[in-house]
Amino acid sequence: MNIAELTGTYTYRSFLNRPEPVEDFNKLRFAQLELRLGAEPDGAVNGVLVFSEEPGAEPIAMEMTGRASGSSPVAFTLTGKGRPNSPIADFHYEYDGIALRHWEAGIGQRTTLAGTVLRAADHGSGSSLAKAGQTASFLAVRRDDA
Repeated sequence: MNIAELTGTYTYRSFLNRPEPVEDFNKLRFAQLELRLGAEPDGAVNGVLVFSEEPGAEPIAMEMTGRASGSSPVAFTLTGKGRPNSPIADFHYEYDGIALRHWEAGIGQRTTLAGTVLRAADHGSGSSLAKAGQTASFLAVRRDDA
């Protein structure tokens, strides 16, 4: 895979890193969002992580910026920050990930990104304060593969 092939729209899912088995898989859920990435051959990566999108309105999203390496597997780091004057303007997250192997004999396989995410700054306030330092694992499955 080359760096430019990271470009696409993904279903992003992140999971709390709980080691014990759970009967309700939703107890692991951290987020489910839409990730839109554009990657350049020089390694620059930009995009948005969309929280919600109402028809005709500006989506609630974090701007994503970062870099990818041409190593095998392709590795990337991203910084996500809430858009100014939005309900998530104080969001700041850091992402570290790789593009998972594409099996030559795989059937119906889709490009999948995997890694970890760190809440880099507190956001919210009072009882809804989300403290910096929270980590989760993520998978992002590309929607537009053939």
